[in-house]
Amino acid sequence: MTERKTTEPVPTLKVTFPSRTLRERFKAICALNGKNMNEVLIDLVKQYIEQNQRNDRPESESDTSG
Repeated sequence: MTERKTTEPVPTLKVTFPSRTLRERFKAICALNGKNMNEVLIDLVKQYIEQNQRNDRPESESDTSG
């Protein structure tokens, strides 16, 4: 009998573009650079986190108001 590994569902994010043109341009530029839209969006999210992360403490500990 073969063991089945249980895997967690992969988190997803739905992006709603304000126009079809923006999505098409984004998709085309990603393709020209040899990447897909998902790869580029993940890179952008990682960059955003690095640029905006205040410190390594969990959020609940970083709130020092009061």
